[in-house]
Parts: sequence; structure tokens; C-alpha cells
Amino acid sequence: MASRRDLKKDIAYLYSELLTECFTISCICPKCDQEKANQLISKIVKNSYEFTQRAGHYNGKNNPQLVKAYYKKLGEDLLQDVLSIGKEIEALSK
Repeated sequence: MASRRDLKKDIAYLYSELLTECFTISCICPKCDQEKANQLISKIVKNSYEFTQRAGHYNGKNNPQLVKAYYKKLGEDLLQDVLSIGKEIEALSK
């Protein structure tokens, strides 16, 4: 298993890229709804914090199978969240 430190850095990187993309689209796209962009920015920051917290606190410290299942679920949830935010960012530019 990779270290929690690396996982937290990966989470920060993913959400910073999403945040950059959202800022860029909100500044460049003239027909972009600024209220939706601001809500999406808030969501990105909130989710980044939540996933970073989840990466640091896991249950089943003495049971490797529980730890593995926890981080597997965390990875799946992270992927789904990043993809859904990506779709919302794409919808901003249309």
C-alpha cells in the first residue's frame, strides 16, 4: 500500500487541477453562470478536505483486510467524485 502522505498529495493534486479548470472556465467563458461556478468551487474545496480527512483516519488498524477494503472504497469514491465534478465543469462551458 502506498503511504497515506502520498495519497493525500494525490488528492490535493486532483482537486487543485479541478479547481484550476473551474476558475479558468469561469474567467474565459462569457456565457458561464458565475453563481454555479462559485457553488462548484465551494464543492471542490469541501470535497478535497473531506477526502483528505478520510485518507488519514481509517478503521481496523490491526486488521489488514479491513484497511485494504477501506482504502479501496476510498479510491472508488474519489474516482466517482472527480468524474462527477469533471462533468459539472464541462456543463459550465456549454
